[in-house]
Amino acid sequence: MPEASVPQPAVAPAARGRAWLVARLWPPLREALPALTLYYSIQAVGFAVLAVMASRTGAGLAGLLSQHDAAWYLHIAGNAYDQDVVLDAEGNPAEVSLAFFPLYPALVATVSALGLDPIVAGLLVTFLAGGAAAWGLFVLGRDLLERRAGILFAGLWAMAPGAVVLHLAYSEALFVALAVWTLVALRRRWWLTAAVLTVAAGLTRITAVALIAALGVAAVVALLRRNGGWRAAAALLLAPLGLLAHLGYVGLRAGRADAWFWLQSQAWHVRFDAGAFTVRRLREALSQGGSAGWVLLVALVVLASLVLLLWSYTMRLPLTAHVYTTLVVLMALSSSEFWQSRPRFLLPAVTLAFPVAVLLARLPRCSLLVLLPSGALAAGWFGAYLLTVVPINP
Repeated sequence: MPEASVPQPAVAPAARGRAWLVARLWPPLREALPALTLYYSIQAVGFAVLAVMASRTGAGLAGLLSQHDAAWYLHIAGNAYDQDVVLDAEGNPAEVSLAFFPLYPALVATVSALGLDPIVAGLLVTFLAGGAAAWGLFVLGRDLLERRAGILFAGLWAMAPGAVVLHLAYSEALFVALAVWTLVALRRRWWLTAAVLTVAAGLTRITAVALIAALGVAAVVALLRRNGGWRAAAALLLAPLGLLAHLGYVGLRAGRADAWFWLQSQAWHVRFDAGAFTVRRLREALSQGGSAGWVLLVALVVLASLVLLLWSYTMRLPLTAHVYTTLVVLMALSSSEFWQSRPRFLLPAVTLAFPVAVLLARLPRCSLLVLLPSGALAAGWFGAYLLTVVPINP
């Protein structure tokens, strides 16, 4: 007689879901591990340099991690937008938390609700978002060229001059993660995924304007060629909603449609000036020997970014990447204040690093073993120098 079949234990739906998720995520994550290892190694070097310089200058590492923009984000995470717009005797508004976008502090508040100190929660969100961005950079570089270039692409972004904020409670890491994966999604014509990511980016930083434009160009081209379908049209309509939602909310709170731009202009004195401030500071830095050292260093970063932008035009990058990076650079160099923050404003212009990644990918490993640690130390020193020696908001 045939043996009776042994009943198999039922697998809970949650367990099946976890198994499916692991099966889907682990293979691509395993392939990206070298890029993530390089990214986090460079970040560890930068953080160590910051800790050493904070100790030697007496600045105090804990204080550095929670000041400047981080203080605003942590305030929103703990108190939401509890500040009303207050006008002085001349009718100008004071600095207020409404000028900062909500997604990053919302994530910090969510992680903090698990029992973590807010600053620890903020650093954890930045830590994970930076890894997500590095993963996306690896995928983009691998797809456009080859695997080694993708690994170096992620590493070079980690040692950009503005990369000190990748281990602070700032929103740049989150924004770049959303932007890079949007570029990946657009290249693969995942229209709705790109739209959702762009909506999230619009709730993170004003730089989402560049991402919305890149998606818009891609969608219009696809629709004109009749190969985008309804998904491309839907993505075109959905993409601006995140940015418009926050700008609209600020407008309602302040009682004027242009409230966010008004606050930037009147409270922070930041406005679009077509690059006049940048040109003036470049001229001063390069012609006046008495300029502060950090002013000249930032000037060199700005000039290098323009060279890399032109160089990137010679690379076979997707049109979306060119549109996005060009607009990020223009936005970074067209605001009227915060010269020291130009490297940070340029940090989302990730494809500036692509030509260098292509160049380094051709070098032997022994050369990279010298160049990459040197670059990590230099980037770590630059960010720590701005924070501890100058000291100023990077």
